[in-house]
Amino acid sequence: MNKKNLFAITLAIATVFGASAQKFNPSAKFLKGEKQINVVFDYSQVTFDGDSKDSYYKYKGQSWVEEWEGKRKENDENNYLDKLNKELSKIDMNAGAYPEVQYTIIVNVVDCDFGSYAGPFSAPAKLKCTLQVVKTGSTEILSSITLKRSQNSYTTIGTPVDFDRMYLAFGYGGEKVGEILVKELK
Repeated sequence: MNKKNLFAITLAIATVFGASAQKFNPSAKFLKGEKQINVVFDYSQVTFDGDSKDSYYKYKGQSWVEEWEGKRKENDENNYLDKLNKELSKIDMNAGAYPEVQYTIIVNVVDCDFGSYAGPFSAPAKLKCTLQVVKTGSTEILSSITLKRSQNSYTTIGTPVDFDRMYLAFGYGGEKVGEILVKELK
């Protein structure tokens, strides 16, 4: 293979992978230099495995709903923030409950797919979120991104409890948002 062909192939591969990179739109570079960012989670439009909240809750039963609406959802959000902050520490930024700061990220949870546990046929949990950056106290969207993250495929077979699978998906979601922000703000 000559150098011209090798260069053309390399350029084509770089273009394909570069085009698929996820970024905030428009860029979130205005966050550069911020030390803290407020984060709130919004479940007002959430679906579960593609079903409406009411429909899914009826299928699951009251004890499941109480557990999800209580400690499980809180644990998922904390895992999301822990993984996000681990990445953001690379740029000296911290995300959490900071209602007094200039910017807020609203994590609109769009779909929670809890996956399934069936030995080698297990399916990972998936989380789809749209993140919107706004000035705190405003509804004007300054930047946004939609992400769909899955539980790590290596943990799928070993995670029989649906809440635990979703916990892992939330963590990977926070980690990915952190990676994207660090890349944009470095």
